[in-house]
Amino acid sequence: MYMFKVCRCCDAIIGEIEFENIQKLKADKTMDLIGNVAYTLCPRCMKELEINQRSFYQ
Repeated sequence: MYMFKVCRCCDAIIGEIEFENIQKLKADKTMDLIGNVAYTLCPRCMKELEINQRSFYQ
């Protein structure tokens, strides 16, 4: 069974993944499986959310 991979931040469709491969490879731990959809982060959102060492929050 194929599942859609969708970005959880921007809702972009990243691709598809076969359910059997998720179980065999123990895929990305950030991937949430809900129904026929695997929610994860796309590379663009992952880069935007990456915290820079020079960032300071007060």
